[in-house]
Amino acid sequence: MANTRLLPLILLGILLGPVFPLSATGVSWAQTEFSGLPEPGEPVFDLDVAAFRAPGDSLRIEIYYRITNPRLSYVKKGNQYVASYEISAILKGGGDQQAASASNMENYALGTYDETRRATGYLVNVLTVHVSAGQYELAVTVNDRISGGTHTIHRPVDLRDLTGPDWVIGGPEFILTGAAPPGDARYRKDTLGFVPNVTRSFGGADLPLTLYFEIYPPARRPMTSVVINASQQSGRHHFIDTIRVDTTLRMAPIHYQRPLPGFEAGEARLEIVGIDQDGRRVGNPASAVFFIDWSLASLIESNWKEVVDMLVHIATRAEMEALRKTPPEERAAAFDRFWKSKDPSPESEANEWKEEYYRRMRFTNQQFTTPFQPGWRTDFGTAYIKYGEPDEVERFPFEISRKPYEVWHYYAQRRQFVFIDTKGNGEYELQYPYDGIIR
Repeated sequence: MANTRLLPLILLGILLGPVFPLSATGVSWAQTEFSGLPEPGEPVFDLDVAAFRAPGDSLRIEIYYRITNPRLSYVKKGNQYVASYEISAILKGGGDQQAASASNMENYALGTYDETRRATGYLVNVLTVHVSAGQYELAVTVNDRISGGTHTIHRPVDLRDLTGPDWVIGGPEFILTGAAPPGDARYRKDTLGFVPNVTRSFGGADLPLTLYFEIYPPARRPMTSVVINASQQSGRHHFIDTIRVDTTLRMAPIHYQRPLPGFEAGEARLEIVGIDQDGRRVGNPASAVFFIDWSLASLIESNWKEVVDMLVHIATRAEMEALRKTPPEERAAAFDRFWKSKDPSPESEANEWKEEYYRRMRFTNQQFTTPFQPGWRTDFGTAYIKYGEPDEVERFPFEISRKPYEVWHYYAQRRQFVFIDTKGNGEYELQYPYDGIIR
């Protein structure tokens, strides 16, 4: 039986222009537009979860969400543009029994129309529930109260026991560098206040890795330490830090910040380990995945070839050839001119096509990168960048008589793509018929 899971849905919109060819390596020559630019009214959002110890034997589960401005519908009221949404979270345990739920309804006001279309603007909030340790299915639904559109994210959540007699580490919560607004109780941790970094994206020295976690040491243990280890690409990039912890405290709150020089765009892993006075590991470590973002400005300076190659899904062959021949001192200006030529609303400050295009690039690099190539060059990544997120994905990872495969459905565009792990190495390849993509 198929293991079906709905991926986050981006409003697909109207398909623009001819289809784009796809080569065997996931790189293709494109026309000047790509499909699926989100429009107001479809509340797609980002989601993250962290668990901390609560009184008794329960856990405090914090469910963070982020909605970018163009994902909501707005009504002009006076001098403001106001969105209104409702969000609900349900945790279900074994037997599909509801274990906990929370909801929130609020208005979100912006000062100008341009802000409503700016994908770099967003709202962040948190829902809190209390449950015991165990395995759950989390369903979070956002309802745009103006358009009536709804969207749900389903996610499995495995909650560690944080009440044991030995060292226990709660969290981590990935956070933004700045502090939360004074008096905003939503983000309070002990005496500290932070805004969640819902996407877990950081960017070298400009955006250092920033965390909050809690240590729950056993009673009457002497001061000792925790080791924070971050690594990338099988240890090619890594760092190890040791932090002293006063374990006479009932709970030790830790705010940690560290630049990531040398780390490259893509996935990285974090591990937090308790160390006793004899230097031995104690308790269960806390681990998590986070992501290194990339800066277009730094790429233009350091890897112009890749910057141009990434335009393959939206630029013509002639445009890419012209950009490749651009002298170094003129590259930044040429890059800006190229994207201005694609701007669907040049009168506004934001360039919606550019923002959406690189959002998709970042997503594919986070989700589809393999040991063989970055996510944007894979067949998964090419389809995602070209058409946006599928309406539905069917996964067949354990068929006895077949190799693992996935089926992506785009109902509004009447398209379907089949990807097969033909070599058994996790590199899924698009199969014939290509349904509009030419190989």
